[in-house]
Amino acid sequence: MWHFGRGIGLVEVVIAVGLFVTLAAGIAPLFALSARSLAAARHRTSSLILAVDKLEQLRASLPLPETTEQTEYLDTNGRLIGVGRTPPSGTAYVRVWSAGARPGLDGVRVVRVTVAPVHPGDGGGRQGPEVAPDGARLVTLLGAGP
Repeated sequence: MWHFGRGIGLVEVVIAVGLFVTLAAGIAPLFALSARSLAAARHRTSSLILAVDKLEQLRASLPLPETTEQTEYLDTNGRLIGVGRTPPSGTAYVRVWSAGARPGLDGVRVVRVTVAPVHPGDGGGRQGPEVAPDGARLVTLLGAGP
């Protein structure tokens, strides 16, 4: 004897589980995309903070001599752990900066600071001043003042 009003049948349970699995499979890539976007935003923010920090250091040490590109290696907390061409282990960010003369303006320097995070597979660090999508580049003029 069939009683239609007394609960849920096996067919309804199978359909409900199928819908749940389909929706879960469709949402899973969104979680992965969200995690990647969050990591990129964190790197972009940290890169910008580290670039501004270097500009403030240079501003505090005016007058600036003219310099070629200087490469610095920073850990995850932004502490300097090395300089030069070879990145030490534990490098999380590469910061490249230079201060060049501004033609026609005595004592004014064009300061360029580029910071990029080191990703697995980068070979330990970037050697050039290119900017990664999650990095930062700042350019400003610094002078000795009036």
